[in-house]
Amino acid sequence: MPDHDEFDPALTPGPLILVVADDLTHRSIVSRMVRTLGFPVRACVNSRAALRFVRGHPREARLLLADLALNGMDGGELAERAKDADPSLQVVLMAAGEDAHVDDLLAGYRDLPYLRKPVSFGALAEVLYDLLGMPANALTNPRSIGQTRRRGSGQRQV
Repeated sequence: MPDHDEFDPALTPGPLILVVADDLTHRSIVSRMVRTLGFPVRACVNSRAALRFVRGHPREARLLLADLALNGMDGGELAERAKDADPSLQVVLMAAGEDAHVDDLLAGYRDLPYLRKPVSFGALAEVLYDLLGMPANALTNPRSIGQTRRRGSGQRQV
């Protein structure tokens, strides 16, 4: 089984987004939402695959959308390593629940926006359009479907 979905960037113009999640269902749903928003997407099954892509294709991906709770290398560590390889890469973390463990992990990455899982279409649209702009083939205006909240720490939760 491949460690990523195949894609042809020539068929889908716009900034490429890497979606990284261990769970196939979550990865598929988020990837489908990203495509619906008008962005090309490459889905990776784990941090190693995503990091291999970033290093092998410098500056091709514009945004890394990573699950915080990845096996092996968590999404925050992946973000740090990926940004070392490509400082222009933007990162958004996805985190489940409101438990202390998740909040402790997120506290280590205060400068990164994050989305609470399950990720809503509106929240995803807002964060992607805010960070990357609206692609020419976008279907919707993010202001009409999402709201941004700031946590007390200054970290943006969408």
